[in-house]
Amino acid sequence: MIYLRGAMALLRASGLVTKLLVAGGLLLAVVTAYGVWHHKVYRSGYVRALADIAAEDKRAIGAATELRKTWRECRDRGGHWIQSEGRCS
Repeated sequence: MIYLRGAMALLRASGLVTKLLVAGGLLLAVVTAYGVWHHKVYRSGYVRALADIAAEDKRAIGAATELRKTWRECRDRGGHWIQSEGRCS
């Protein structure tokens, strides 16, 4: 509290240019803090989105691999794969 009173006393005793510089410095500090926070939030969302996409890709690749195994088993047995019905004849 003593520091705050001392800072206010110095601010009252200072000239206009000094007051403007102090206000500009405080504004710059607030804008910088907001920018850093916003970047962290954006970055965490970006990383999470990439992780979700990678998980979806893994599931899609796994499903496609299983379907290919089914198709390959059909072909190996000498069957004919009916694409429109998704089955072996």
